[in-house]
Amino acid sequence: MATLFYNISSLVRIAKNREKYKISEEMQDICEEHNSAMIFDEKILWVGNQQLVEQYIDNKQNAVRTHVPFTITNLNQPYKIDKIYDLSGKTVMPGFADPHTHLIFGGSRANEFIRRLQGATYIDIAKEGGGILSTVRATRNASSEELYENSEHLILSAIKHGTVAFEIKSGYGLDLNTELKMLRVIKKLKECLPIHISPTFLGAHDFPEEYKNNHDKYVNIICEEMLPKVAEEHLADYCDAFVDKGYYTIDQAEKIFRKAMDLGLKIKMHADELAQFGGAELASRINAVSADHLLMVSDEGIKSLAKSKTVATLLPGTSFFIRVPYAPARKIVDAGAITALATDCNPGSSFTENMQMILWLAAINLKMTAEESLVACTLNSAYAIEQSHKLGSIEIGKESSFIVLDSSTYKDLFYHYGVNHIEQVFIKGVEIK
Repeated sequence: MATLFYNISSLVRIAKNREKYKISEEMQDICEEHNSAMIFDEKILWVGNQQLVEQYIDNKQNAVRTHVPFTITNLNQPYKIDKIYDLSGKTVMPGFADPHTHLIFGGSRANEFIRRLQGATYIDIAKEGGGILSTVRATRNASSEELYENSEHLILSAIKHGTVAFEIKSGYGLDLNTELKMLRVIKKLKECLPIHISPTFLGAHDFPEEYKNNHDKYVNIICEEMLPKVAEEHLADYCDAFVDKGYYTIDQAEKIFRKAMDLGLKIKMHADELAQFGGAELASRINAVSADHLLMVSDEGIKSLAKSKTVATLLPGTSFFIRVPYAPARKIVDAGAITALATDCNPGSSFTENMQMILWLAAINLKMTAEESLVACTLNSAYAIEQSHKLGSIEIGKESSFIVLDSSTYKDLFYHYGVNHIEQVFIKGVEIK
């Protein structure tokens, strides 16, 4: 049995030719179609003009409303329809993929945020015991059940705002037992929720207090104890590290990444957020899947990304939340780098799970066009978690994971900001209530 969408005012397909990603001028083409229809079950079966199914809608609508199936026979093959939706005045587009999140954590840093609004600096807060390490302490003390419930709540909220796929990192443990606890929670989320999740090991998020004066010793622990155990239990697809001033050096990060790759993990990177540090160049050189943040990326770093298949994942929510300059998105897009967007949802520097918020920030503060922003948070962000063969565009054979907007145009996503435009979310053909 299949579902029929008909009378779709705007169908934003993003891509139609099985592109894995789009760059530069290609990002301006979102393949929008009007007065369209679509047939799907778990996968998209057919997309075409409304006129091809009008005779069935006219003749069979009452039967459909009483759940009596009917068959459409004049298309490329017959389709037995048991549900029908009139999407007059609605927009259909792929669901968002969020390729950089820290959704597993304990505690809250709301008090720190209020202190920052009062003028306290990050250094002030760190001296008071705040910052990443405060979340590390809370996460170490939290039970697996508490971590699961907190992250599930955030994921369900994100789905209501249109996200259908996630990358989720560990990184608030900074010891073997807590990092494994976080990754096992991610594994349970994958098993219990109907969405795609890509797990990432981020033991190199910061240096734990117990090794604050011996960073290389902790790097050895990551390589010799943590990574082998993560690989043995198949708990992560990726390994990440915070490669930046005051965190992991290029040499330390490369040691971690080489070990991770030897164990079969692929690489993601926090790169060049705080300084021009050579993170983007390293990511390109080792064929990392993505280099994320890039607020301070150098021109050479941008060139290296543009010559590679490493995705430049931009996180404007972080710049907004902690009041720092934004990544040079125009340079990155115009250079031809694969550009994606993500929330960076975390308790300290970007506490939002709402990808619509990221769209607004990308258009206003990253100076990306609406169309570039849409491609960056669908097809390209799916590519940043290696899922664009399944997600990110409305094409026959791809998963039926898409969203219905309460508007006849995608432009309202940007024009009417601060509200949730999502009316319906479908994941693998099933409406998520």
